Amino acid sequence: MAKEQTEGRLDMSNGDGRNLSVQTPRAPSVVTLGPLPTIDISFLPEAQRNALMEDYARGTIDIAKRAHELHVDVGVLKNTLDTLANTTREVSESGNAVTVSHTQTTKIGRTEIKMGNTDEARSGKLSKTQTGERDWNPYYIFAGIAALVLIAFVFAGRH
Repeated sequence: MAKEQTEGRLDMSNGDGRNLSVQTPRAPSVVTLGPLPTIDISFLPEAQRNALMEDYARGTIDIAKRAHELHVDVGVLKNTLDTLANTTREVSESGNAVTVSHTQTTKIGRTEIKMGNTDEARSGKLSKTQTGERDWNPYYIFAGIAALVLIAFVFAGRH
């Protein structure tokens, strides 16, 4: 079987008069960047174009994966909010006082919700722990006690 390769083509014959010509794959010379215009990369060697297209494909897959993850988070948040709203409405319609608060941190960010038919719910204010704020009072108390003990040791050592 005779083979002859020219740029972009492989010609073969098996000696019985039938010839076969196969297009060899080449790296694309144009990259489409979504809504941006295309970029001509035909001036790059084929190996660099292949590497560039591989990086581009990886990036596109990463973006699609991230978009899917965010879409899932949004769907979960929507379902949670719908459930909380329906439960709050049902309890309120039955004549009971209700306050529901919910805090959730996901890849899309932090969501803080307070709903209900009480004055607390109408205020919309969340507690410090619900907002994620750290309560520093125990640290201040411990530091004060430690300072008093240290001062007592200093005075006891002088006398």
